[in-house]
Amino acid sequence: MPHHLLSDHETAFALRPLGELAVLDAPAIASSRISVGMECLDRRMYLPEKVIAPLRALGAKWARVQTGWSRCETAKGVYDFAWLDALVDQVIAAGVTPWFNVGYGNRLYSPDAPHDSAVGQVPIYDGEAGVAAWTGFVRALARHFRGRVRHFEIWNEPNIPEFWHPKHKSSGVEYTRLVALTSQAIRPEAGEGAQIAACCAGASADFVGACLEAGIGPHIDIFSFHPYRPEQIPEFEFGWAVAEMRRSIAKHAPHVRLWQGECGAPAETAGHHDAGWMRLWDSSERSQAKWLVRRVLLDHYHDLELSSYFHLCDLMETPYIQSAGTVRPPVKLGLLNGKTYTPKLAYHAMQGLCTLLAGDIRPDPYHRCEIAPHDAHARLAEPFSLGFRRAGVPLFAWHQACDTQDGAAPVRADVTIAFDARAYGHPDGLARPVLIDPVTRRIYAPTSWERPDRRDRFRSWLVLHDVPVLDYPLLLTDAGAVGQCVRYHYN
Repeated sequence: MPHHLLSDHETAFALRPLGELAVLDAPAIASSRISVGMECLDRRMYLPEKVIAPLRALGAKWARVQTGWSRCETAKGVYDFAWLDALVDQVIAAGVTPWFNVGYGNRLYSPDAPHDSAVGQVPIYDGEAGVAAWTGFVRALARHFRGRVRHFEIWNEPNIPEFWHPKHKSSGVEYTRLVALTSQAIRPEAGEGAQIAACCAGASADFVGACLEAGIGPHIDIFSFHPYRPEQIPEFEFGWAVAEMRRSIAKHAPHVRLWQGECGAPAETAGHHDAGWMRLWDSSERSQAKWLVRRVLLDHYHDLELSSYFHLCDLMETPYIQSAGTVRPPVKLGLLNGKTYTPKLAYHAMQGLCTLLAGDIRPDPYHRCEIAPHDAHARLAEPFSLGFRRAGVPLFAWHQACDTQDGAAPVRADVTIAFDARAYGHPDGLARPVLIDPVTRRIYAPTSWERPDRRDRFRSWLVLHDVPVLDYPLLLTDAGAVGQCVRYHYN
């Protein structure tokens, strides 16, 4: 099945190539909301020495790291953080801020755990001795990394059995109990500005609400959710779920912020862990790259404080095991190929997003996008648009929000964008429009466009003629806003 990327069809549309995006590495980017997963090193599932250089070149400013109690305490009361020290220091040296997912049990205190890493062995079920050992560990962890790590997410996906105790049922009440005692142990040791996050699998408004009703609010600063779905459609029910979570937060704990803390897509259809539950029929490097672009832009459009992609690399160095102890196929959602650690297409797409979405970027929910296909019989699969203000300059996008595996054909259309001119301080924020393909990182000038003379006090209008509507977003902004990142300039 053909996969339609703009570079495959650029001669068919009224577009003039200008060059390509010159990406920035992490030290060259002051700030962004983009995070990348570096989890599972506690279980030695990748080689850290192979990923630090790609991490630096990627441009993400945050990295999620799991602490792994079982690897840190192999003799009772003796903590060895050397492996974690090395990773944290290398991540920081790469210009990236590490944040911790603190979790999993320890066979020293859960002797019935079915495997050494004790995934899912929640210490609240191991009596007073187990709780004391857990709080002792997290105190030592927070004290040891004081000044280097400020963000601590408690446990991983506590609302599904794969990561909760196999003999106990999780609930908002039980998880709140774990978070409360863990937060109280971490905060005094982590220092001023320590941030505590709760966590859940899925964009689960029900679980978030249950935790807030159980009283989790005073113990946390952030709720991190992992919006995986069987469908490869990031937009599906996402806006509704975020709105529901925010309603619960506003009612019970308005100080709490939302993070998208983990989510990823595969670059192949079969032979990996997620092939068992995702609806996959034609996953490829291109479908993964398209999904990633849609995921990251969607998180920014919903004004989430963080958008984290799982994982930096495929996890193939050791077996993947969940709470019941069953060995699962390898996890292959990475931006880098397993074993070879070579970049996939999604890695290059993420580099472009890290450059384009750096710094001050805010959603513009007041934009208007009209798509008029040239062919009256053309099928637009779930047309979708997004609007942003990037450093005070408009940035808009449109696409067909179908499953990324569908390979939806480009639709030739005229696209009209209208935005609130007053919000940007001037009506000519798109005086020199350029289109950016975030997957190929190519930049184009539309050769046929106009500004309709619409006497509108609040709106500025732009019509692009004969441009494609793909199954991933094209980005429209002003040439001046990306000039420093283009290999050669508008002429």
